[in-house]
This record gives sequence, C-alpha cells and structure tokens, in this order.
Amino acid sequence: MTRRHQAILVGNGALVLCFGLIAGYAFMFGLLGEVALWPVPGSLAVTIPGDVARWRGAHVGGITNGLMAMAVGAVLPLAALSARAERWVTWGIVLAVWGNVVFYVSNALGAGNHALSVGANRLGPADWLGLIGFFGAYPGAFVAPAVLIVLARAAFRAGRDAV
Repeated sequence: MTRRHQAILVGNGALVLCFGLIAGYAFMFGLLGEVALWPVPGSLAVTIPGDVARWRGAHVGGITNGLMAMAVGAVLPLAALSARAERWVTWGIVLAVWGNVVFYVSNALGAGNHALSVGANRLGPADWLGLIGFFGAYPGAFVAPAVLIVLARAAFRAGRDAV
C-alpha cells in the first residue's frame, strides 16, 4: 500500500505546487497591472481580481503545501505505519493541502475577514468568500498536525527499532 499512497501524495503535491506557481502569475500580473511575457512583444492591461498581497500568499502557500505533500510521500516508507495509519496520513495531508488551496483562492479574491473566522473579525466583515475559505481550510488545520504527529511517532519508533 505504501507505493500507492506515495504516488497519491506526490501527485496531489505536484498539482498543488502547480497551483502555487500559477498563483505566482496572478501575483506578478497584479503587481504589474498588465500581462507581459518576454519575449512576446507588447502587453495587455489587466486588473487581477482580489488583493495582490493575498495572491503572494496563495503563491507561497501553494508551493509550500505542494512540497509538504511530496515530502510526506517521499518519506512515507521510513515510518513503520499500520495500513490504517498510512491511509489516515495520506488522506489527511491531501485534505489539508487542497483545503488550503480553497482558502488561498477565496482569501486572494478578497474575503472580507481574510477567511480566518466564520464571522466578522478585526480584519473585516464576514462574507461568502470568507465562509468558503474558512470551511475549506478548517478541517485540515486540525487533521494535518495530527497526522504529522502520527508520522513522526512512527518514524521515531522505526528509528529506535533499526538500532
């Protein structure tokens, strides 16, 4: 089962990493106020929806979440996980990284409260983008640390048994 779960994690990680790279274009074009791709001549004036600083967060967050999923996939064989725990780690990370993508997009598009709470907060009012982003990321905010602790414990156990 490990090989299958590695492939699931690496595949999802690569897609989330790709999202982060594409979000980098939204960040860049938002800063420039135009689409300009050297050596293609000319440019096209654009207004990227949302907030440029939040697109930077989507760019960096997508890259780091994608790398996290790929890293967990790469190290999965080092941990002596039961089949059940391995499934939980795999799908917990997948849930977290895609939930974060939902959060990044809704936040970048201008969630009033930055998608950090259900209701209004000091950053702004609640709105539908904020709810989508919050509930997209909320489960993963609890699941990811839990599954990483399971992975760490199994890895330490495997390390002790290897001595």
